[in-house]
Amino acid sequence: MRILRDSEFFHSEQHAFCLFTMNNQLMEGVHGHEFDELVIVRNGSGFHIINDVVKFICQGDYFLVTTNDTHSYVSTNHLSVINILIRRAPRFHFLQAVDTLLVRVKAQLHQHDRTLSPASLANIERWSQEILARNESHYDALYFSLCEAALLNIINTLCECGCQPASQTAEERGRANLIKALKTSSLRQLDWNALSEDNGVARRTMFRFIKRITGYTPVKFQMLYRVLKAQELLRTTDKTVSEIAARCGFMNAIRLTESYKRYFKYSPTHERELHSRVLTNI
Repeated sequence: MRILRDSEFFHSEQHAFCLFTMNNQLMEGVHGHEFDELVIVRNGSGFHIINDVVKFICQGDYFLVTTNDTHSYVSTNHLSVINILIRRAPRFHFLQAVDTLLVRVKAQLHQHDRTLSPASLANIERWSQEILARNESHYDALYFSLCEAALLNIINTLCECGCQPASQTAEERGRANLIKALKTSSLRQLDWNALSEDNGVARRTMFRFIKRITGYTPVKFQMLYRVLKAQELLRTTDKTVSEIAARCGFMNAIRLTESYKRYFKYSPTHERELHSRVLTNI
């Protein structure tokens, strides 16, 4: 497993953080860092797997990967992200107790499924551009104070996410509910007709929306999510293949195995064997 090093990304030994954007984050294998990483999704979508737990991510989502975590990206669809890398040494020049704010960000992500509003995301993009625009090679006190002030604004926005209910039109609420349904679609069969009626969106329009967001038809997207969720449970639990099949919406273990082999080219049982070898070698 690859470990990303400080020296690969940080501008100098004086920098406690760095920020960059990825306009087309491709699929990336499992890796870890010497630093913490805040990731904010600007556009597109994909599956993010952190410590073997899978989650569908799209515009407005954000997450924190710490030095003790491993993660990867799977089946990305024009995924555009803001990456903020933060290391523990050297310390910030002007900011204090950033660790406390990062703990809060991670805690609230465990408690709720938080998504940034369009206005909050636009503010974060603006502050990110302020940091990126300061590309001078001479790092004086003013440089660090301006960059760290912009970073503090970004982290504060993440901490405040969800505290105030955002005003939405009926169309925006319908789309938000569709996204929420996609994020939980691995554990149950979705009734697409009921989903379109409940959210006031024509079935054909809903299917086009889902294809645009995910890159897949609704049925293919849900099948992929189920298979990835089954992989998560195979790696993180002792449940039998039959139990995992039932949990992930498959009719039985045979159906799960067939789908698993189509995607990964090997069986669920072999997945468990491979993961056990990886854990033994760590």
